[in-house]
Amino acid sequence: LIDPLKIFAEMARVLRPKGRAIISISNRCFPSKAFRLWLRTNDLEHIFIVGAFFHYSNMFFPAKAFDISPNPGKSDPLYVIEATVKK
Repeated sequence: LIDPLKIFAEMARVLRPKGRAIISISNRCFPSKAFRLWLRTNDLEHIFIVGAFFHYSNMFFPAKAFDISPNPGKSDPLYVIEATVKK
């Protein structure tokens, strides 16, 4: 993401009133396409980063995160971070 706050603002703009934005993340990554902070942080910090994008866009209610890994602790992790647009 070059400018995540603009992207999150655009998501809020195109969502219906009280619509939900849902971001899913895993720990798989293409280092050449990830920003430096992402490469230097762990899974929990990735959730906080996405939550911060929602928060600092000022367009969403507080985000919630869920672990939807198929076999937590035994498989690759999969997380969902979602937030409802304020408009």
